[in-house]
Order: sequence, then C-alpha cells, then structure tokens
Amino acid sequence: MKIKNISIVILLLATQLSFAQYFKLTPTGFLSNEENDFTVVDVPNVKQKDLYRNTLNAINSIFKNPQKGLSVVEGESISITAYEEEVLPVKLSNGLGKTIRKYDLSYKLTFLFKDGKIRINSPDFEAKRYVEGTYRGASGWTGDEWVTLKLLKIGKSKLYLFEDDGKIRFEDAYNGLNNHFNSLIKEIINKSQSINNW
Repeated sequence: MKIKNISIVILLLATQLSFAQYFKLTPTGFLSNEENDFTVVDVPNVKQKDLYRNTLNAINSIFKNPQKGLSVVEGESISITAYEEEVLPVKLSNGLGKTIRKYDLSYKLTFLFKDGKIRINSPDFEAKRYVEGTYRGASGWTGDEWVTLKLLKIGKSKLYLFEDDGKIRFEDAYNGLNNHFNSLIKEIINKSQSINNW
C-alpha cells in the first residue's frame, strides 16, 4: 500500500514539474508566481560560470542563428532578442463569424547567473500581424499596415487582451502567450541541465 502511495506522489510531482509555469500574463505584463517581474530557478551545486555556459549552449542549440539577437556579459548574463512568424493564433470576428489570424511575436528574454541560481526576467514581447489594405466602400481603400495586439485598450482599438476589470478578452491569445513563453523557458532550462560538460 505504501509503494502505491509513493508512486502516486512521484507521479504528481513529475506532472507538476513537467508543466512548470515560470510566468503568468497580467494586465501589466508577465509576472512570476510571487508577483515579481523575474523568477529564480535554483540549480544547487552548480557554479555561475557553468550555468552561464550551459544556458548559452542550450540557446545556441534551440534558436536558428542566435548570434543575430544575442547580447552577453561574459559569465554573468545572456539576453536573446528573437522574432517568430505566425506563432500566436487569435480567433477574431470578421463580421460573418470567427476566423483565426496568426500573429508574429518579437520578444526579449534575459538570464542572469549566480552560483546555484538562474534569474529569468519576465519576457518583453510584441504580438503583431500584417494586414493588407481593403476596399471599404464610401471610405475608400485602407492602406497596408501592421496591427498590434495590446495588453490594454487604447483609444477605440478592439485588439487588446485585458478589459479594464482584468477580464481576458481573447482567451486563446492569453493561453498561447503563457504557453509559448513558459514552454520556451522550460526548454532552455531543461537543455541547459542536460548538457554534457566533458
């Protein structure tokens, strides 16, 4: 009976760890579970220089041509600036129903290192998509433009994530952003811990 209970506890812990949520999107941006604009991952008994090197190697293995957006302070910090096309699906009304539009993401992730710890600053991001001009009858043609999905309503815009009361306007976009950044951070952390330092 004890073995069965231990197995259940181990399974629950493994499930919890596999769905690590480093940040949650709020009307003010991403915040950690402790409501900070950073989170700290404990990596006991690993020196700062090794954490730095392993994380840099992990980033180099995950991103195509990472040097283009990489900024480092040797042994202390790594910032990656990246752009991904059409990775955020958002269901929008088109007058006849709902249609899915895919938004591009540009973002910055920063990692800082101390012995046994990696600090990850909350992601800075922008979600936007390119819209070709259309004919609007008496109004004439609208020009081609980039439209941005904002966190909060600005002016008459209908493209924003949070209402004034904090209610989420586009659940799919909200979940997509949370999943994208938490999965990416998890992948970097996991790869950095599995790098063979021979």
